[in-house]
Amino acid sequence: MAAAMKLVAGGFLSAVVDGAASKAAACLESNYNMQERVKELLSELETKLTMVKAICEAADNWLITNTNLVQWLRLLHTTAQEAEDALDEFQVEEASITGKRKVSELIVSSLRSLKNLVIPDRDMIRLEQVVKTLTQLCATSNTFLELLKLDDYKANQQQARVAGEATSQLPIDVQVFGREEITEFILQMIIGSSSHDHERSSGGTGKTRAARDNIIVLPIVGMSGVGKTTLAQVVYNHAEVKKHFQRRAWVYVLEHFSFKRTLQEILFSFNGYEDNGLDSCDSMEATITKLRSKNCEGYKFFLVLDNVWEEICQQWSTLLTVLSDEARQCDSVLLVTTQNQKVAQTIARVRPIQLKALPWESFWPLFQYYAFGGTEVAQQEDNCNMLSIGREIAMKLDGLPLAAKVIGNLLRCRFSQANWRRVVDSDWWNLSDALQEILPYLRVSYQHLSPQQRQCFAFCSIFPRNYLFDKERIVQMWIAHDFIQRKHIAVGIKPEDVGRQCFDALVDSSLFQPTIVDNKYVMHDLVRGLAIAVSVDQCFLHDERAGGASSQALENVHHLSLQTGSLEQCQELHKYKNLRTLLLFGRFESDAFFPLLDGMLRNSPSLRVLDLSYVEALGSGWPNNARSLRKLRFLDLSFTRITKFKDLPVNLQVLHLRGYDVDSLPQNITKLSNLRHLFVDNSALSNIPGIGQLTELQGLDGFIARKGQGFTIRELKNMQELTGQLCIRGLENVRSKEEAMEARMMGKKHLCSLVIEGRKVPKFVLEGLQPHRNIQELTIKFYQDQNFPHWVLQLDNLANLVHVNLESCIGLSTLPPLGHLPLLKLFSLRKLPSVKHIDGTSFGGFPSLEELEFHWLEKLEDWTEPDEATAAAHVYGSSLFLGCLKKLHLVNCLSLRQFPRLPHLSALKELKISNPGNYILELPNCLQVLACLTTLNIEYCQHSIVLSAHQFKSLENLELIKCEGLRLVDGFQCFCKLRSARVEGCPQLLSDSASSVSANLGQNLHEKQQQQGVKLLTHLRTDDSLMNGDYFRMIGNLSSLCKLEMYNIPNTTHFSEDQDLWFQQLTSLKCLHIHGSLTLQHLPSSLAVLPSIEELELLGLHNLHSLPDALPPKLQKLVIDNCTGDLIITVSKDGSDWPKVVHVPYIFVDGTVVQNI
Repeated sequence: MAAAMKLVAGGFLSAVVDGAASKAAACLESNYNMQERVKELLSELETKLTMVKAICEAADNWLITNTNLVQWLRLLHTTAQEAEDALDEFQVEEASITGKRKVSELIVSSLRSLKNLVIPDRDMIRLEQVVKTLTQLCATSNTFLELLKLDDYKANQQQARVAGEATSQLPIDVQVFGREEITEFILQMIIGSSSHDHERSSGGTGKTRAARDNIIVLPIVGMSGVGKTTLAQVVYNHAEVKKHFQRRAWVYVLEHFSFKRTLQEILFSFNGYEDNGLDSCDSMEATITKLRSKNCEGYKFFLVLDNVWEEICQQWSTLLTVLSDEARQCDSVLLVTTQNQKVAQTIARVRPIQLKALPWESFWPLFQYYAFGGTEVAQQEDNCNMLSIGREIAMKLDGLPLAAKVIGNLLRCRFSQANWRRVVDSDWWNLSDALQEILPYLRVSYQHLSPQQRQCFAFCSIFPRNYLFDKERIVQMWIAHDFIQRKHIAVGIKPEDVGRQCFDALVDSSLFQPTIVDNKYVMHDLVRGLAIAVSVDQCFLHDERAGGASSQALENVHHLSLQTGSLEQCQELHKYKNLRTLLLFGRFESDAFFPLLDGMLRNSPSLRVLDLSYVEALGSGWPNNARSLRKLRFLDLSFTRITKFKDLPVNLQVLHLRGYDVDSLPQNITKLSNLRHLFVDNSALSNIPGIGQLTELQGLDGFIARKGQGFTIRELKNMQELTGQLCIRGLENVRSKEEAMEARMMGKKHLCSLVIEGRKVPKFVLEGLQPHRNIQELTIKFYQDQNFPHWVLQLDNLANLVHVNLESCIGLSTLPPLGHLPLLKLFSLRKLPSVKHIDGTSFGGFPSLEELEFHWLEKLEDWTEPDEATAAAHVYGSSLFLGCLKKLHLVNCLSLRQFPRLPHLSALKELKISNPGNYILELPNCLQVLACLTTLNIEYCQHSIVLSAHQFKSLENLELIKCEGLRLVDGFQCFCKLRSARVEGCPQLLSDSASSVSANLGQNLHEKQQQQGVKLLTHLRTDDSLMNGDYFRMIGNLSSLCKLEMYNIPNTTHFSEDQDLWFQQLTSLKCLHIHGSLTLQHLPSSLAVLPSIEELELLGLHNLHSLPDALPPKLQKLVIDNCTGDLIITVSKDGSDWPKVVHVPYIFVDGTVVQNI
């Protein structure tokens, strides 16, 4: 085991001890007979564990580095887990006898069914040894506490040094890379905002109004080491900030927050760090009086609160009150840095600035600055080899500035190829010096977690670098290990809910970073190093590079992951004796794998989590020895090649068997009465007979009701623990309301979403499927009747509904009054051909609705507005009719003539209209009300409509497709905030403004374009709607355009001189696509002078025979397809145009990659 991992300990031992003590107490409280000696041992065990728990709670508050203390804690940790293993034997024995009780229940409830409990000799000896060891540890506890105080004193000195270095009283100028854009953004927010009445930034991130209007609160949030403090220092020391603010102050908020101390620090900082009569013994009232007196001087201030944590949130309003003063000028700024997302959300009213790791192009110069002393030094010829090795090291640091500083400085002190190569061949946290430097920065984040959260965090160290963490999967593993202790869970709360809260706490502390994929997270390498350091040899990642653990550590490793496909490495498994977790990340194709695995399992009878997914080895009749898996709770065998399963252990809580058909599943799968989560393919799931026996199951993706035994809807009867979404299909096979009622849907109080569908869903079936009133999402498909059953019409039954989807209900003619639901946010109607009228009064006013979709309601003629009484006061409140609506889609409602007036929709942000009825004629009259509209999509509209671009003041995304009668009276260039546009099939769009352009032809085109244009537009796709003739003049300046797609421009053989001039102002253009222009013979002659073009795509240009003499200098990709044969020949390697394109790295011509370098 790496030496550096022995440098730290503590943090979650109290959670381990508490779990063992709870189980011992539960055994003593149970009603079964046991030997007197067993009672004595259990009583003594509980007493000793309770004693050492107090010591553990003290140790958990410190990050321990003393080797002797670490060893003492390691022994205690191992002993507590030994006790837990011994006590778990009782639980397992009972489960194997009854096969019915939950493994997750407390031992007190699980053992009451046993009249007599006989403890085997081996377990008696085990208990005696545990008690003996605990007795010895208790005897030395006083010495331990004295050493602990000394170690903590040293740690506090180190922490104080770090705090002093990180944030001195007077922030120094620092070297910064890659933060120029965000720095300018912040400066614009705090300085440039004063003349703009504090408008929010268009990007949604920016300055926030605090509780008082004269203070701007700007939070910067990110993980430790990402550069929050450095960024704040850059802003603090900026010349414009010094000039703009008469008073500046910087306060580092101490780990143990004191409101009075913080106010005194602010006052001291405002005084220029001079005494001036300040007294630390002042009362809170005196301090506040002095601070207010200072504020009354009327100066505008800039205050930085660095390293803020949750404790400040309770006093935040008071702090703002103290800092505020109506007599002082507006625009004072409070800049806050924090690692905690909750803090940022509490003090902010819009999204805070999320500071991320540096991109490579910025991080590499920063690393060179610290490792070489500057980029100029790094580029010297003598450093060529060192630069290459340094690049390898830098790529392992994932763009974190703190890592660049610490590792870079360390490398600079050991400036030799041999030393640097050793760093390349190992992980940075194996470097003791680096670990000692970095850990204090991360210490605060870690210590703000509870012991339970720390234990969960440390477990995550066994996952490989850059692993994509699935939130639900990790939570299930935590529960399998009893990290989520039952005694702390309130009645009615599921362990999974507590586990998710624990995971969210790690995210809030920036220890996990969210990705663009829902519920998927990553852990930065720096944070992973912390997890490895605090896991105290409990967790180990065994890979080909690092090899195995040391012989001394083998007995301590409880959680192991193997990252290799080598059978030789796999043979190391038998050396590990006490595994509780085994995760394999290799494929293991040898058929000798499973015999080796069985040998390892015999050595680790306490295994709780086993992941063999994607193992390619062929296995038959596995598991060979089910007894060795008695305590297993989490098992993943997805996509393995096990041809036949034996019975699986009955204690399983989580089972993954993706990639197997129903005939391959274990025969006892429905006997796993403790199973909470089952993951199999849908085709297999729907064919498991008697699945209703899995009464503890939390999730069931789908259920298909059939007529055979074991497949009827009755199987859902006792599955009352289901959560999430349940989709019930095959309802045409249900014969009566009574049979449907046997599913007992009203008893499934944990279910959030219900989908009801079948080839035909009769009314009597829907009547019997009334869900619990906790249901939040309801989807009904293929319903046949004209109206809904009674429970759908009774709003009290559906008061918690947030989403409703009605689809393909062919016979439905009367909609239920869902508009009166107080919480409904999304309402979608699709393919309801029998609905003709919607009465606004009975339908309701949708007080909370945010998204409304009408798709394929071909016969819908009108939706009348509610009467005044309904509009003014709903059943559940006083919201305006559709007053919260943000998204409205009206698609293929051909007969719709009357729609509630758009003036009601003042909050609307997205409007899509496709193939509309006459209601669209009202659109031009309502545009002034739609001030918040950011997305407009109008398709296949044959009506004559005149719009004004000036009225779309917030529009960012525009799609106009096949709207032959649509016209803009003031030209395209008047969309001042437009960022993306697609305009096709709109021949009259610019016809009204063309004459005004023709009248001004004498004015210099370039000059005019600099004055006006769609300057924020980055993506434009169009045809001759915008590019035909002189229409392009109405587009104006597109200086930010990155991608231009031109389709089907007819009757054009070449671009005019004015059009070439227009192309020249596209200085940001990176991608140019020209498609389907059949007559085009020449590309723009100005193409070669465009400085940014990287991609050129030419498709379907049947008259283009050659390329221009020169192409853009930065062109990286050239695609030519379905063009003339002459062009294809000329750009071949033997063609006349090859010298023009030879510099392009990627060339694709007519289905063939010609060049890829």
